[in-house]
Amino acid sequence: MLHFRMNMPFYLMAFYGSVMIAAVLLLRALLKNKLPKFVFPALWGVVLLRLLVPFSLSSPLSLPVPAGLTGLSESVAIHEDETTWVAEDLPQTQSGTAGSEATGGDGTARAWASESPDIPGTDNDTAVAEEGVMEGSSGYVMDTGTSFLPRSFFPGNNSLGSDSLRNALPALYLLGLAAVAGILAWQKITYAKRLKGGLLMERNETVNGLLRDMGMGHVLVFTNDEIASPLACGLIGPRICLPTRMDFGNAVLLRHVLAHEAMHIRRRDNWVKAVMLAAVVLHWYNPLVWLMAKCLASDLEAACDAAVLKKYDTDQRKSYAYSLLAMAVSASRSSLLYSAFSKTEVERRVKGILAFRKASAFALLLSVLLLAGGTVASATGGQAPFSHALTSYCASSGSRWGVKVEITRDIALGQRPQKRAEDAVFSVLDADASQDPDIIREAVQAALAREFGVERSAFDVSVSLCLDAETVDAQYAEWGIECLDNGFLRYQGEQVRIYRDEMLGSYQSREDGGVDIAVRRNRLGEITAVDAWHAGDDEYDRRTKELERHDSRY
Repeated sequence: MLHFRMNMPFYLMAFYGSVMIAAVLLLRALLKNKLPKFVFPALWGVVLLRLLVPFSLSSPLSLPVPAGLTGLSESVAIHEDETTWVAEDLPQTQSGTAGSEATGGDGTARAWASESPDIPGTDNDTAVAEEGVMEGSSGYVMDTGTSFLPRSFFPGNNSLGSDSLRNALPALYLLGLAAVAGILAWQKITYAKRLKGGLLMERNETVNGLLRDMGMGHVLVFTNDEIASPLACGLIGPRICLPTRMDFGNAVLLRHVLAHEAMHIRRRDNWVKAVMLAAVVLHWYNPLVWLMAKCLASDLEAACDAAVLKKYDTDQRKSYAYSLLAMAVSASRSSLLYSAFSKTEVERRVKGILAFRKASAFALLLSVLLLAGGTVASATGGQAPFSHALTSYCASSGSRWGVKVEITRDIALGQRPQKRAEDAVFSVLDADASQDPDIIREAVQAALAREFGVERSAFDVSVSLCLDAETVDAQYAEWGIECLDNGFLRYQGEQVRIYRDEMLGSYQSREDGGVDIAVRRNRLGEITAVDAWHAGDDEYDRRTKELERHDSRY
């Protein structure tokens, strides 16, 4: 299933475009002399599409948005900071709310209720429980005392810097854009004025005859004293301008020059360069875009030469190369606006002409694969930020496991997606007899794929242990762990200072106590061991120092 939107943020257009430029530059360095010349202008065209059009096309091939870039978009609501619970047939707590039990510092049972996040299709009349429970945790959570891990262990919010810098960035960007656009516009206007002084060669039968033979008889040809080499200019009603210094009596030279410039017009290279300049202006700060523009201008010339040479034999190709050398000029000017006839560029083109070989079937096949792969990568490889949330944390009395589902790519799920997804999750939990988290995960993915008609990989299913307090107390008692009336724990008669049950998602710490414990469980949620570190042990002392450093900072 494909999902198309026109909402790609500009910074992601720049990021994905830069990645594609780097990829094309690498391919160009490795395969430039092995592939047909039309391949790289076509690949650059795909890059320009990514740089200029804010489309987002999500598919099973789409990659996730890089983690470091998701926070830059303030317009996308991603419900990852909240953990909501949807419970089915769980025991009533003291508050009368259907939900999961959590034990507070005073040892009494508590329940919390809040509205589910604003996701299309959510039923807000569903009983949910939220505060005091960490994401992925079970119904048995202790939150007394100091956190087991110092606050510095958890990643904070990344930012671009101070507010003043962030506020200044748009102004700096617009200033640079205006400067680059102004410089390019000034160059274009200046050269356009010089071209206005040209004389129309309307009565030159040699020129007119050559153009008619090429099927380009409608193209006007001018001579001009202000230019040093031939060029094709204009977007609507393009024309060819020739320098007056050119030897118009040399029919071979004239044929080659007109064939080359007419091919530029036929291939609409001036339009490609106009789009390229738009990308340069919008992404003026990106050196990769400037490098792309230079390479694209050179690749357009090479592709134009190759298109002309396809009709020539070996001797004619050598003659074409001599014609290029005859028109080379010492003065080098920008090839971003016009055809490249500087000596350095012509020398590269002549080498390519002398080495020209018609593309083999293998090279053509490889070219088609590269173009198809590049197009698919550009269209579906990157996607805009989106809300990953699909379901709340779902727990049922018939299962020891709770499930929360997120989507891995931007997809349209129709009406009431959260309600439909949670119904599918509960149907799996109620029917499951294995109590195996891997089997539950696969069954939930399969149920959601059937419900929404997309691939299984579109859903990220988190399965975590979900036990009520009585069950946990019974399990702990078998291993010598006792829950006291004040909410703290005792292990084999000793007061517990730090406690952790990672699979259960339960943590506790306090300032005093003579033992630290960690409960270990197998993949089915059964306790297999309790690790204990007593006062005087190296690990206990290390933890003590860590807590002291943490307390000194806060």
